[in-house]
Amino acid sequence: MNKLNSKALDVSDDIRSAFDEMYERGWTDGLPVIPPREEYVMEMVDSNHLQGDQIIAELAPDGAPATVEKIAINAVMAGCRNEYLPVLIAAVKAMAQPQYNQLWVQATTNAVAPFVVINGPIRKTLDINCGRGALGPGRRANATIGRAIRLIMLNIGGGKAGEVDKSELGQPGKYTFCLGEMEEESPWDPLHVDLGYKPDDSTISLIGVQGSVAFRTPFLQPESILMMVAKTMATSWAGCYNNGTGQPVVIFSPGYAQLFHNAGWSKTRVKEWLYEQTKVPTALMPTEPTMSRHRKPRVLEGDDRICICAKPDDITIVVAGSSDPYHVTHLPNAGSTEMATQLIEAKPN
Repeated sequence: MNKLNSKALDVSDDIRSAFDEMYERGWTDGLPVIPPREEYVMEMVDSNHLQGDQIIAELAPDGAPATVEKIAINAVMAGCRNEYLPVLIAAVKAMAQPQYNQLWVQATTNAVAPFVVINGPIRKTLDINCGRGALGPGRRANATIGRAIRLIMLNIGGGKAGEVDKSELGQPGKYTFCLGEMEEESPWDPLHVDLGYKPDDSTISLIGVQGSVAFRTPFLQPESILMMVAKTMATSWAGCYNNGTGQPVVIFSPGYAQLFHNAGWSKTRVKEWLYEQTKVPTALMPTEPTMSRHRKPRVLEGDDRICICAKPDDITIVVAGSSDPYHVTHLPNAGSTEMATQLIEAKPN
């Protein structure tokens, strides 16, 4: 049986007063939270057969140790069920991967937020929404896992809005931005298999994005559909165009994936097509130097167009949503962060 290592705080039994105090201390995202009583936290840790003082990673910018106990505290506050804890432990490990550039994600003036994609059997075990409305309200796992990641960034990493988090406007994805991939209805390999994991592995991927743009492209030919996708991606002028790096995300419904597959289009072919068609003429870029002189758009030798990313495979394709082939969603990438993926262990080490 674990004992709480974190300092306990005496608060009122009245839940409204408890929330008021936690809000005043800067421990919340502004929405009501569940007070993380010791018995709730210890139940979550013990039910997963873990040690509360185990350090999973150190999180920027504070460099603070993210222990199992502290992850559980934030999970309880967010409304997570006990069985979500291994997902959040994997998320913390992903955040700590160097290519994710967590310090930049936490402190930039960009409106960046971690887009969370969950793959593998755990989607079904935890009832994670992969279908209609997967990025919207209504499913506890999606809402609270994404929210717990934000609270972990705030309360362990130290990314306080307006102090460390310098995002000039922010975005709703900073509350929660989580879905599962609809693997069962897709003819393509899912994201985690593309990354070298086994189909029966469960993984979590974090990608720093600047929001989402949903649009309608009700056509039947792959080129017609992708023309609309490419134009939407190119007109967003996301940070990846300025930086020459990044991983823009496109979410296709299973209906679109099946349409492409039936026409003989692989996921690789779709990426290559989009990579070429999202290049924009350098003449569309202002000629004056930017305030960020260390950043430089990517223009390939012999070409006069700016690339959205370094190579076709940097375009990330996820299959999710309803089966209808009507709407596509583009998640512009922030350009200074790369995807981080971590295996979810039923009993994390």
